Amino acid sequence: MGFSDDLRAFSLKVDTVARDVFVNTVTATAESITDGSALTGSPGQPVDTGALKASWQTVFESPVSAVVGTNMVYAPLIEDGISRHGTPIQFKSAVGGAHSVALTVLNFDRIVANEAAKVAR
Repeated sequence: MGFSDDLRAFSLKVDTVARDVFVNTVTATAESITDGSALTGSPGQPVDTGALKASWQTVFESPVSAVVGTNMVYAPLIEDGISRHGTPIQFKSAVGGAHSVALTVLNFDRIVANEAAKVAR
């Protein structure tokens, strides 16, 4: 095996690790938003009927681009913890709460570092 073969093998390994970190980071980001995360401090989505939590979708647009989102029109109100009347929401759910997206974004670097450390093992 020559230098060129070694270089190809190294390049393949780097590509595989980068892909794994990317996919795992996207998955962990979606989980932080929907289920909550001790790593990010996100409480996850509150559950009344479960419709909002179930509406979150992850779409891999390309090998290097993904979107985590929902089309529920009231999702921003739940995220901000504000009712449609402008008053604070009193969540009845035993799980979840406000600011799941904001806390996930704020602590996104922790998700990346955690997933990179897992792949590096």
